Amino acid sequence: MSLAGSKRRGWSHPVLTERVVGAEPSHHPRTAGRRLSRWPWLALSVLLASVVVGFIAGPTPAGVGDIGYEGPAFTGTSTPTGQKRAESILWRNDGYWWASMWDTVSQDFEIFKLDTATQTWASTGVAIDRRAQTHADVLWDGTKLYVASHKYAADGTLPVAGRPAYLYRFSYDGATRTYSLDTGFPATINNYNSETLVIDKDSTGTLWATWMQDSKIYVSRTVGDDLTWGTPFVLPAAGATVSVDDISSVGAFGGNKIGVMWSNQVADAVYFAVHEDGQPAGSWSPSSAALQGLRSADDHINLKSDGSGRVYAAIKTQQTTAALPLIMVLVRSAATGAWESHTVGKVSECHNRPTVVIDEEQGLLHVFATAPSSPAYSCNTTGGTIYEKTSPLGQISFPSGYGTPVMHDADSAAVHNASSTKQNVTSNTGLVVLASNGKTARYWHHFDPLPVVLTPPTADFSATPTSGTAPLAVTFTDRSLGAPTQWLWDFGDGSGSTAKSPSHTYAAPGLYTVALTVTNQSGTDTKRVPDYVSVSPPLPDFSISASPSKRIVIRGASAQYTITVTPANGFDGSVSLSVAGLPAGATASFSPNPVTVASTASSSLLTVRTSATSKANTYTLTISGTSGSLTRSTTVSLQIKRR
Repeated sequence: MSLAGSKRRGWSHPVLTERVVGAEPSHHPRTAGRRLSRWPWLALSVLLASVVVGFIAGPTPAGVGDIGYEGPAFTGTSTPTGQKRAESILWRNDGYWWASMWDTVSQDFEIFKLDTATQTWASTGVAIDRRAQTHADVLWDGTKLYVASHKYAADGTLPVAGRPAYLYRFSYDGATRTYSLDTGFPATINNYNSETLVIDKDSTGTLWATWMQDSKIYVSRTVGDDLTWGTPFVLPAAGATVSVDDISSVGAFGGNKIGVMWSNQVADAVYFAVHEDGQPAGSWSPSSAALQGLRSADDHINLKSDGSGRVYAAIKTQQTTAALPLIMVLVRSAATGAWESHTVGKVSECHNRPTVVIDEEQGLLHVFATAPSSPAYSCNTTGGTIYEKTSPLGQISFPSGYGTPVMHDADSAAVHNASSTKQNVTSNTGLVVLASNGKTARYWHHFDPLPVVLTPPTADFSATPTSGTAPLAVTFTDRSLGAPTQWLWDFGDGSGSTAKSPSHTYAAPGLYTVALTVTNQSGTDTKRVPDYVSVSPPLPDFSISASPSKRIVIRGASAQYTITVTPANGFDGSVSLSVAGLPAGATASFSPNPVTVASTASSSLLTVRTSATSKANTYTLTISGTSGSLTRSTTVSLQIKRR
């Protein structure tokens, strides 16, 4: 079927088990293989003018046509891509992009698949939630598909009981590329509607969920299996009592942690609390303020993390002064847990409902948000154009202005509520963002193939430990951005390595400057940290040896051993000797005792006297030397015969 003339009209017809819902290919001017659907020469001149001044100064002018892809209708429900962007409704699996989308034929939410060749969505016919006016949060963990679906509580209203949130779990058949609902599902997460409800899974396989209820931040988790949810409880952290207009989000990070972030408009703060995987459900770190200050909090949060354990949150403030930040990205250090903030858009640009997506392969942060459209650029909360801004991961800084338009409906400038995936993206996955136009009741999406554009790498590394006594074994971890292909380490003691993340042992005391040089096809970068590794002299010590290692005596006879105390690392002092493990009736003495040790080894003669009643047997004697807090030991063997 031709795509021509498909605007404002969807169609349905069977293709195997899928219903294909079309999209007019309204193209982004920046991406290869795309075109503007209207007035291309005018659009080109406008874009060229933007390039001359070095950035896109504002929204695309009126008349340039659609940008992005218009998709199927969602008549029968509303805001199907969610609202405050804590939730994600897309996922990548088996080489395809999938989404939880409303089907107008069946009047339910179903699993849809995107054909990137035609940029059309097709329903697989697999139902998720048959209730209208629900919002979903989707998690693909590589094996199972989880969808948390809840009745939507209107902005600024308290949740109401009797409107349960459900967890759906699906299995995937790679041979047929189909999903099937697992036996026993859906499971009930809670009994309330909510503005948002977000899920994630920790390293132990436990699912966590969070939402706002009764002006408090609630969490719950599975117990034993995915079907069984524990009793929801208020997050045990300071600041968890909030306004009726606040929300929360949850995310796994660092390989062994779950974090909950929430807005608190009463305290003018955005908070974060951490739970260590495997600990009791109620064991949480004290909350930390990711951002705090007058008008710093609003109910817009989108939470992600990278492979190094850093946490990223796209949030909105309530600032009203034109030059102050309205949309920000907050970043939590994996090493210290400290937060830093970066402005994405100012009040004057009126962005809202941000979503952040991470591309670690190319070292980029992608932030998508709604901002006003032409001709009036009037600030509103009902939609406009979806814009994208990007920043390097290594040195976060977003350009000024509205950003690059990626979804714009020229006939109805009301595209809104962009949503994407919890997963981080690469050139193998591409990037899809799904939004909705509430005035026309149609989906829109943006597709970026994320072609690899090699830029010079940015060198970065960490090490553990960075201090200790010699010999000190240190493990170095490459954290460079920009896909380096070669690594050259200088450990500062005359040795190095070409491994990506090597280990090295420092034999001598000293301060060592460490440098890492990384290279790819586009260039080279070096990071050098002076005095990065501090190696202290080893502590004074001594060792004990005995000769011979075994004596054989007749009952009643004596055995002698020479005990040698050898100093190390400048040890100088006296060592008291003792022996344990003597047979019954035997006695022992050292001559001398204690032993005085200076720069060289000193010896003592151990005499063990057995008695006529000592039992014939073989005994292990433990000889110990103690000096202050140091105790060192060795063992000898004593065999007693009857005759």
